Amino acid sequence: MGAHWDGDSKRWYIDLDQPAANFERWLPDAREVVVHDDETFTIVSSHAYVASATTPCQRCASNIEVICIQCESGTASGEPLTRFTLSNIWAMDVELARQLRPWSNFREAGETGDQVFANHCPHCGAPQDDLYFHTEPDELFFDISSAPPGSIRLTALAGTVRLSGEEHFQVD
Repeated sequence: MGAHWDGDSKRWYIDLDQPAANFERWLPDAREVVVHDDETFTIVSSHAYVASATTPCQRCASNIEVICIQCESGTASGEPLTRFTLSNIWAMDVELARQLRPWSNFREAGETGDQVFANHCPHCGAPQDDLYFHTEPDELFFDISSAPPGSIRLTALAGTVRLSGEEHFQVD
């Protein structure tokens, strides 16, 4: 029917241009993943990307793909911001959740009530601590615009994304 197999994560995925309705019987109900209404979202951006890179798993050291959301512009709690990344995402709208399906290793983690979305190792299953990707100058997503060429791939997100999490900025 047009779904694709990802041998690394051992999961099926569909392209963003494919109608999800054709695959509904196999896809989780987005309401099961995202249970927040629009009023809970503190971050809004219509110019956002998925930033993806390869790094060793924090538990087993296997090379894995990890992602974060990078915004060229947007608002956080109503304040305008430019060039920031997000970590410890605890809520996202249904449309963003749908666009993140190709990155199936980025999913909810944590105890009930303290859940955040996190990258997971496809080899050992360990959730990766997002904070370490953003907070220090030598970390993966600290300064995406100055990263070595080809080390970070940006995939544009369609439309306006709404989510809640922690913003990170490069300190000049």
